Amino acid sequence: MTFADTAEAWVPDAGPSALDELKRGWRPLVACSVGIGLGLSPIPAYTAGIFAMALEQDIGWSRSQILVPLMFIPVALVVLGAVVGRLADRIGARKVAICSTIGLSLSFVLLATMSRNIAHFYAAWACLAVFSLGTLPTTYARVITGWFDKARGLALGIALAGTGLTGALAPFYLNWVIGAYGWRIGYLAYGALPLVIALPILTAWLKEPARSPQAAQMPTVEGIAVRTALRDYRFWALAFAAVGLAAGTSGLMPNLVPLLGEHGLSKETAISVTSAMAISVTAGRLLSGILLDRVWAPLVALILVVPAIISLGLLSQPGAGLPAGIACGVTIGLVAGAEFDLVAYLVGRYFGRLHFSELYSIQYAIFGLGAGFAPAIYGGLRDHMGSYHGTIITSAVLFLCSVAALFTLGRYPKPGGKAAVR
Repeated sequence: MTFADTAEAWVPDAGPSALDELKRGWRPLVACSVGIGLGLSPIPAYTAGIFAMALEQDIGWSRSQILVPLMFIPVALVVLGAVVGRLADRIGARKVAICSTIGLSLSFVLLATMSRNIAHFYAAWACLAVFSLGTLPTTYARVITGWFDKARGLALGIALAGTGLTGALAPFYLNWVIGAYGWRIGYLAYGALPLVIALPILTAWLKEPARSPQAAQMPTVEGIAVRTALRDYRFWALAFAAVGLAAGTSGLMPNLVPLLGEHGLSKETAISVTSAMAISVTAGRLLSGILLDRVWAPLVALILVVPAIISLGLLSQPGAGLPAGIACGVTIGLVAGAEFDLVAYLVGRYFGRLHFSELYSIQYAIFGLGAGFAPAIYGGLRDHMGSYHGTIITSAVLFLCSVAALFTLGRYPKPGGKAAVR
């Protein structure tokens, strides 16, 4: 059986076309993209460093002290992620997203009004990590899987691309505000964005599709019980692949500038490479979304990961220069952009929608552990070995193992099969 045959067998033909789904669900899709883009997800990557420089200069805290609270987010995900997902499944993603968006803005008010005692800074960050968990993609992915089937991959890519837009604009916005008015106003100015921009759009457009009277009379509900999913080897194979992809990309991305410096590239050139990588993250989300609607998901992962492994191999060679650095930055960015789409898509396909948010939250927490701890581990590995060669090889091995794990998942369950009932 060819991959074309399996794609046709695994994805149902009945129901609206992909174009019909996009016409019907574009408003919830826009709301999801705005909610994710102005939610918790882009804050560590695109704003924490800017605030860290301002706090270090004004208060005198060390950079490591200021960045410690970034670890609160993966810890909160592990402890509370499944709870938030269960809430979204039971009371609806709309209520969870709106309440968490308000909580996110209020947490920035706490940061803006904190004293110069670092314990208050940590307490404010703890509030941010806990009360804004519902703004992560896990909540919005439930809405996407409800509105989209044939265009689900593309819709997930579009929704997650909202973080790319934030990443492109937020640094300029914050640099201007902090430079003109200071870091306290900077926190208020950024915290106002979810309240002023995201909240009205979420209130107006973030809705899950209503079930038809015919669907309401059906005895089965799409999806399997959480306990059943947790006993399924595919759930843990997917988790293994997710943490491998997360660690392999997140370990390299923040270390790319010094890594390229070791290969003789100037700081300005290395920064240009990281800019290209940021653009490719958004491109990876859209590309993977398009491919997921047409190709078996593990094969999509292979298509995106193989170029990254090749570029890592080139970068590991002595004398590797700018072309290898650009290839590495762009291909790693494509993989990083595809990760969220891939995991969300596979959870929906293999385990259904009944407990989607709770199951995806567990996967996202595992993913977050890999992404959160990898940069420090890679830094320690570099210090131990005296170069980044070992980290390059580590990422290549993690990518290979992750794709191998995905290929053990097998066919998508057919509608009405075991994964389509309680």
